[in-house]
Amino acid sequence: MDTPDGPNNHEISYTRFGPGAYLKRHNDEHHEECKGVRGWSTPTRRSLSWLVYLNEPDWDAGRDGGCLRTFPRVSQPPTHKVGARSADLQIGWLTPTAKDPVERPVFLDGRREGTSGNCALYIDHPGNANDDKGSNDDRLYLTNNFLADPYLFLATDWVMQHVLIGGHSFHPELLGSRFHYVEPPKSLLTEYWDKTFQQRPNNKDGERLVDIPPTGGTLVMFDSVTLPHEVMATLTRERWAASGWFHEPQQELPSWKEKKWI
Repeated sequence: MDTPDGPNNHEISYTRFGPGAYLKRHNDEHHEECKGVRGWSTPTRRSLSWLVYLNEPDWDAGRDGGCLRTFPRVSQPPTHKVGARSADLQIGWLTPTAKDPVERPVFLDGRREGTSGNCALYIDHPGNANDDKGSNDDRLYLTNNFLADPYLFLATDWVMQHVLIGGHSFHPELLGSRFHYVEPPKSLLTEYWDKTFQQRPNNKDGERLVDIPPTGGTLVMFDSVTLPHEVMATLTRERWAASGWFHEPQQELPSWKEKKWI
C-alpha cells in the first residue's frame, strides 16, 4: 500500500475469526536471512504492528475468548536499542547473569562476506548501547561466520548456545545458556525438541504473559520484531478487527551477494 510518505510502506487487513479460530504464537517480522531468497527481494519490511478491534463493547474475554496474548520481556533494557540496530534486526536475547546483570538484545549481521558464511550474531559493546552508527568497532561478535540455512531455519536455542556461540572462544563470559531466540524457528526438528525436552513452555525464560481482550474500539500497537504474540481461540462469537503494519526501508542486498544471484 502506498501512502504520502512513500510506496510500499504500509499493509492493512480486515479479519474475521469465527468460533474456534485461533492464531499460533509468532512474530510479525524477521531478519532478511530468516526468510530465504524472498527476504532480500522487497524494498521495505514491517516495523510497527497495529490493530483496532471492531467487536461489540459487551465482549467478555472469559465467555467469548479471542484475547491477543502477548509475551513481553519481564524487564526491558532501557539503555539498549531493541528490535533493530542500524539495518540489522534482532533475533535473540542474552539473559542476565550475576557478572552481567543486563539483558542484552542479540542482532544478526547478514552482510558478512566469507567462505564459512555471511551471518554472525553480535551485541552492542557495553558502554556503547545508544550508539547507532553501525560500525563494527561498536559490536561485540558472539559467533564466527555461519550460513543462515540450516541454523536459522532449524536450530533450537540449545544448538545456537552450544554449537554457534559455544564454538566462539573470544568471549567465554558470554557463552553457556544465555542465548534465547526472540521466537524460535518453526520446523519438525524444533517441534520434536520442544516436546521431547520441554524446552518451550507457554512463555519462555524472561517473558511474562499479557492478555488483551478484543473489546470494540481498543487500539493495540507493538514492535513487529521483538514481541511474540498469538490469538487465543474465540469461543462463542465472531471476532472482528482491522490490522496493519507500518513499514521501514529494508537494508540493501550486499553487492557481493547480488553477484552470486545473477
